[in-house]
Amino acid sequence: MADLGFGSVIGQWNGAWLMTRFGIVGGGLMGHGIAVALARAGHDVAVYDVDPRTLATFHSRVGQALAQCGITGAQAERISAHVTTVPALNDVAREADVIVEAVPERLEAKHRVLAQLESAAAPATPIWTNTSVLSITRVAEGMVRPRRLAGVHWWNPPYLIPLVEVAPGARTEQRVVDDACELLTAMGKTIVRLRRDVPGFVGNRLQFALLREALHLLDQGVCDPATIDTVMRSSLGLRWASVGPMENADYIGLRLTRDILRNLAPHLSTDKEDFPSIDKLLGEGHQGRSSGTGLLTWPPGREAEVRQRLDEGIRRNLTTTP
Repeated sequence: MADLGFGSVIGQWNGAWLMTRFGIVGGGLMGHGIAVALARAGHDVAVYDVDPRTLATFHSRVGQALAQCGITGAQAERISAHVTTVPALNDVAREADVIVEAVPERLEAKHRVLAQLESAAAPATPIWTNTSVLSITRVAEGMVRPRRLAGVHWWNPPYLIPLVEVAPGARTEQRVVDDACELLTAMGKTIVRLRRDVPGFVGNRLQFALLREALHLLDQGVCDPATIDTVMRSSLGLRWASVGPMENADYIGLRLTRDILRNLAPHLSTDKEDFPSIDKLLGEGHQGRSSGTGLLTWPPGREAEVRQRLDEGIRRNLTTTP
């Protein structure tokens, strides 16, 4: 079947984006959070998930998310009215102006869902994959119209964190990326547009490069996990919300930055497959929060305390970041 080009399928009126009908496949952690962010912006959202239990709790989780945003009562009811759940994937595909794929990070799962969506959706309907680590080009493999697929990576929780990373695959139509960026900008999101497809976008590559070095410090017996968290929260975490690494490199001077790198880089981790600190724990059945023990211990109450601290910290930083 011939590939089709794309015009703008999302309407504007006097420069403002009209209400857009979104379909979301996947109603879990990211799917429900994206739905809340879209509904707060006035868009209608239909959500499908293969697991009936996920759909059964969906509206209560939407209400909890709105409460985290300080939205309750009649205002919460008005926003929640924009979100519906549907019993079949085809119901999402047929009615949506934009489809969001938010299924687990497994290529075979994404390929299966995208094939179903393409068989039911109109040929020009754009699809946004919310993968955070997979190549957009590889996600698009097997699609009849890979030009309709863009990587649109929301950060968790999507209704609080403003950043959305947008990236093309090797065959993505430019208009699909343009429309995504313009629509999200109109929602008040902070958009970064990548020049090309790269696994992990920008944010996760930075995040997991740091995590790799943290695990290397554990493996080398330099410190314990709590020390790493203390260092991050009491130094870098305080600075990075205001001054990023590129600006800081210029600020301290590129000559000093280069001298530091020359001395430090040979000692940094280059591990690619083996991560003993995690592998040993996993081998012993320690999964982290879900099992009660991981790099740290998770006694009753810690999960809720961490969730509250995280949400409050994000909101606090949003009010103080320049």
